[in-house]
Amino acid sequence: QHVYEVKNVGAWKNDIKSLVELDFEKVLSGKQIIDSANSINENGAVLNTERFGPLETVKAVIVIQVHNRLEYLKLLVSTLSKTAGIEDTLLVFSHDAKIESIDNLVRNISFARVKQIFYPFNAQLFPHIFPGQDPRDCTEKIGKNQAKATGCQNWEHPDKYGNYRSAKYSQIKHHWRWKMNYVFDGIVDRYFLAGRWVLLLEEDHYIFPDALHVLKQISKTKKTLCSECEVISLGLHLKSYKNYGENIGQLGVRPWYTSKHNMGMALQSSTWAKIKSCSELFCSWDDYNWDWSLLQVSVKCLPQRLAVIFPLAPRVLHIGDCGVHTHRCAVSNAAKMADDLLQQHSASLFLISMNLTSNSQGTPSSSRENGGWGDERDRALCRINSSPLS
Repeated sequence: QHVYEVKNVGAWKNDIKSLVELDFEKVLSGKQIIDSANSINENGAVLNTERFGPLETVKAVIVIQVHNRLEYLKLLVSTLSKTAGIEDTLLVFSHDAKIESIDNLVRNISFARVKQIFYPFNAQLFPHIFPGQDPRDCTEKIGKNQAKATGCQNWEHPDKYGNYRSAKYSQIKHHWRWKMNYVFDGIVDRYFLAGRWVLLLEEDHYIFPDALHVLKQISKTKKTLCSECEVISLGLHLKSYKNYGENIGQLGVRPWYTSKHNMGMALQSSTWAKIKSCSELFCSWDDYNWDWSLLQVSVKCLPQRLAVIFPLAPRVLHIGDCGVHTHRCAVSNAAKMADDLLQQHSASLFLISMNLTSNSQGTPSSSRENGGWGDERDRALCRINSSPLS
């Protein structure tokens, strides 16, 4: 076995039998694995530039965070292919696992420019050591007293509720943080795309055909409607869609709040630079959810709390009934609801103008920590992920 000592994280051990999709005859060290992933990210081709032109002509960047749900990703790719203006975008697929069927799906996209990046510190490459689930670690619900008695190696670092880290949950926040920094530092800066809006999607989202049209409209009128709004959210969590039709041309403004505005978020590099300056709070906040951690940054660290402007009839929907927390489900259920909603209102899309009808400055509470982020190794890795190119 080889050991890779990462500053402030600890020694990592691994052997080739633990690795996936790596055709090497000999044992690799953790550093070699990470260096290989970084090389793939650095040198991986941008697909379809011969058809759509150089990256300097890109009008928007769409970033999709991908885990392992192929059927959902197929639906998202299908809806992206029907989105007006998609040929003027760069699609960045950020993966935390190498899965052949997903890789084939992404690499066969022909309707836009495509770039794939791979989160290097993922549990597929390090399944039995941190940041994967090390068998020497304490089990999630063991309790601190029993953890100390058994001598599991991270017994001193439960979260505020006495629970220990779960790699599959921690990885989502790690991946999100790394992805954001890599996109803005390694893609937006590298290809001179500063000033473009960066739209954030996930594998279980569903996008309407006029989503980019709405993004463009809002960005053009934002200075008049809400000059302080640094986030545009094309998604909105609704309890009911019965008023979708009457709200289809309406916009709202609110202080950004995670349980409402974390879907289909779009922001620019200047805004991300402000968020990035609050890395310490994001990385130390005891919450394995990236969005609730971002809320703390907005409320407690930024010079001015994030404000968001959004369509009251969302153009990005969440169809992920099946996911990390839910398994009794069917992929087709929410997707059919989204299809039906689109069919019902398709004639009302692509409006020439939209009106601001809902403007509230009310400030909801900042929320308590949800836990799952008490392990010092997670906090240290989060800090490393704040500068993925260094």
